[in-house]
Amino acid sequence: MILSARNNQFKFEFPRNFIPKEISDKYKPYLNKMPGSMIKEPIDYFNYGIQSMNLPGPSFDPISQNDFPGNTRKFRTSLPKQELFDKSLTVTMQAFDGWVNYWMAIEVFDYYYKQSGKNPFVPEGVGLQMIDGNGNIFVTCQLKDMIFTGVSALDLNFSSNTIEFQTFDIDFSYNILETVVNLT
Repeated sequence: MILSARNNQFKFEFPRNFIPKEISDKYKPYLNKMPGSMIKEPIDYFNYGIQSMNLPGPSFDPISQNDFPGNTRKFRTSLPKQELFDKSLTVTMQAFDGWVNYWMAIEVFDYYYKQSGKNPFVPEGVGLQMIDGNGNIFVTCQLKDMIFTGVSALDLNFSSNTIEFQTFDIDFSYNILETVVNLT
């Protein structure tokens, strides 16, 4: 029997150097004084909040051409395969108490935005791994030359004081997607 795909069979984490040292040093004392917390590094706290991701697949609009006697024919585009991807990535994060990881995301966004003249790209190492039912990694996607493009709005409300699962999105654009399929 062939099993259906499960949505949680992937591994995605930001690289260890995604959060710059100055921001990491700022949040580390706060994380270390949280009662019962086993997470000591801000990048681990940030990665722990990853809930889902959206990586669009390839697509193109066919080229239409009329031939004699007026029939319309469709052809594929002449763009290279790499240009058929939307090249956007959305990561949905769970919001933690006090929205600490949201504000961390805002500061990281600000850091990379200010780097535009130097090196605006997120450090290499951002990747997605697909895992089969036995725990084997069979597809690895590396996202290269990625820029941090946005953090979703913060929705706060005085009329709701219950603890509930809340999320926010962080958006990226990448330039190169390398995919390696390992079926051995």
